[in-house]
Amino acid sequence: MPTSGTIGEVKDIVREHFTRTQFPTAQLDQALAEGRRIIENFANFWWMRGRKDFALTIGTGSYSITGAALNIPLFKDAIAFTFTTDGGSNYEPVPIGTMEREDAEVLYTDSQDGSPELVIVSDETLLIYPEDPDDEYDCRFYHWSYTENPQLNSASDVLTKRFPMALAYAAITWGYEMVLKEFQGASYFRNLLGGNPFGRGGELIKLKQVNYKRGLPDDLQFIPHAGPGWNRRRLDNVQIYR
Repeated sequence: MPTSGTIGEVKDIVREHFTRTQFPTAQLDQALAEGRRIIENFANFWWMRGRKDFALTIGTGSYSITGAALNIPLFKDAIAFTFTTDGGSNYEPVPIGTMEREDAEVLYTDSQDGSPELVIVSDETLLIYPEDPDDEYDCRFYHWSYTENPQLNSASDVLTKRFPMALAYAAITWGYEMVLKEFQGASYFRNLLGGNPFGRGGELIKLKQVNYKRGLPDDLQFIPHAGPGWNRRRLDNVQIYR
């Protein structure tokens, strides 16, 4: 078990299973990157949460999420969207992901303008309705994004410090499956990572429990203000398996 929580210590654990000759450094880094993606594809965890502040362009209702407009290259999923009309004192929530694009285009005409009333994520594009914003509204886009492993062996992050074995087991699983083609070994380490059935045990259940306790469920909804200083988050429909 790593003692200081650096990515270098996790690398040492993975390297011991594959030896230096069978698993060169480039392949080791790839295994750790793929292992991290296995974990982050499983659920939206607290360290993946982010916020992007940006201003709308008058008359423009389409913004590239991963491109220059928002520049969130590792974007995974949307959480919420808000905007302000008074320079940032009060932000108003806007429904996001509640309607398909084809339905929105029936409700809103191409020439319709106004403040944001609906937001849709279409592939890697953020669509604002009405499609012609009438002002440069300041917006906040809350989202989940994939993360990358630290580059320096002496560096660390939440995953390497708090759940290093989850990353190690995931990387070893990928290495057995994709490089060595030893599926029996892959199955063993997959069970250590997520139990059987997958996701109901192992290191992943520890991650899910902490995720739940931190109050960051995958589906976070904003409730409009019902009076001065009143606001809360709904935690409905949250499931945690033990």
